[in-house]
Amino acid sequence: MQRIILYSVPFIFSSTLIILSNDIELWMKFWSFLRIPAQTIPFGDLDFIAKATDLKEAGFNPYLENPLNIRYVYPSIWLGFFQLFNLNDLTNFRIFNFIIIYIYIFIYLDLIFKFKNKYFTLILILLFFSSANLLAIERFNTDIIIFILIYLIVLLNNNYFRIPIFILAIYFKIYPLFAIFIFSRNKKILFTMIVVSSLILFHMKNEIMYLMKYGNEVALNIAYGLPTLIKGMWYYSTKLGYLINDDNYRYFKYSFIFLASLYASILVLINFKFGEKIILKNFNLYEKLFICGAGIFIARFIFFSNFDYSLIFIVFTVPYLFQIKSKKLKFVILSSLILIFYSLIFEGGNRYTFEYFSKGIFIHSIKIFVFTIMCYYFGKVLNNNLKFKFVK
Repeated sequence: MQRIILYSVPFIFSSTLIILSNDIELWMKFWSFLRIPAQTIPFGDLDFIAKATDLKEAGFNPYLENPLNIRYVYPSIWLGFFQLFNLNDLTNFRIFNFIIIYIYIFIYLDLIFKFKNKYFTLILILLFFSSANLLAIERFNTDIIIFILIYLIVLLNNNYFRIPIFILAIYFKIYPLFAIFIFSRNKKILFTMIVVSSLILFHMKNEIMYLMKYGNEVALNIAYGLPTLIKGMWYYSTKLGYLINDDNYRYFKYSFIFLASLYASILVLINFKFGEKIILKNFNLYEKLFICGAGIFIARFIFFSNFDYSLIFIVFTVPYLFQIKSKKLKFVILSSLILIFYSLIFEGGNRYTFEYFSKGIFIHSIKIFVFTIMCYYFGKVLNNNLKFKFVK
């Protein structure tokens, strides 16, 4: 029965979405029924890359010359990937959609069957049908593909397979490098991957500068990250004539990023001990998943402005958080995760009303709380799996 569910449910779900994607009216009705604000172009984020690939093949530079009037803000490897597999062809594109959605749903079910707990199952079901996750699927955000790659890195024990996937993931989206502590059991490989990641960032420096320059910083209740909070403060400040303005915005932004980095470091180091210590015999699945999911979330919270569909990586932290002994603390943490995944209910209305401001304060406070929890337990997991001492 387990195998039937594991393979049939993803097939049914993926097939349904592909069928609906060929009829715009049905597509819009389906997502409207689920209370998800759908785009008129099915799988819009990935479709945009396909269109950018067409532009590249037509001789345009999608970064600078985009007749679609939408700047291309993805690493250039996506264009090469789409060209290699001819994904700007609609048939190939739909086959690719089907395969990735199938694998994505399969992972959720695989986690459910691995941990076999009815409450854990309920939490994953709630997270899957959340507005954050459904938005990721409706738009087919590239985070779904990174999510799959990270899960493969966690499951694979052979570094000859893990390392190429890790490098590919960094080239695809940069931020997967914050899952680097998956290699913490082998310090030589860990430091080698730190060096390799640094070289990759140097190789991509021009693209990174472009993405930082033109990437969106959104100030919405359905977004998270320190730049999101600072942008929101800027909106209110310029509207009401307070402290933050166009001239000092960058100063405030980078100052807060520095303070948030310091805050995160302190929380991590609370549980991390240097010098001689006993580490766990095995880097278990709970901790591997957590170190990747929490690492990505922490880094993106500090440095980037993210729509809430990027929260999907927090799913990887649930198995570990589910092991917390204090029932009250576990309830508060898991309830907070569910709440931020449904942040769409806090969106809407005039941004400058007290109602919107109050909703923003509430939901962003929960997100800051989740950030704090992730930092605290990240140090604990890292301490169990990495021995580091200063050379005398």
